[in-house]
Amino acid sequence: MKIASVITLLFILLVWGCRSSEENSTVSKEIVSMELAPFNIDTCYVVGDTLHASVSYSGGCGNHKFLLESNGVLLKSLPPKQPLRLEHRSDVDPCRSMIIENLKFDISDYRGTPHGTTILMLENWNTTLSYSY
Repeated sequence: MKIASVITLLFILLVWGCRSSEENSTVSKEIVSMELAPFNIDTCYVVGDTLHASVSYSGGCGNHKFLLESNGVLLKSLPPKQPLRLEHRSDVDPCRSMIIENLKFDISDYRGTPHGTTILMLENWNTTLSYSY
């Protein structure tokens, strides 16, 4: 009886894991199929567990997605430093309007210690950002 329960549980976990993986890959494929596009970071600051960035780019007719991702391993310094990169992806957008967009990203995954401060080094932003938690 125990073996049947364990096998059933494993089967359910396997099916559930595959389903969430497929959903994530669909979103990832959509973003990856978009081309990298130029942009400027106008302002950037941290409040709580959120990175706020004001960006500007040319467009207005297409879809635009911004991703915040690690740009290397956490540097084991005091305080720890985390390199980050902001990536702009867009489908072909022939419009030439100057778009200014305010973005927010959860940065809680980039904590270098359980409690304290991590310095965020954002690519193409000259000032380091102090993230205290």
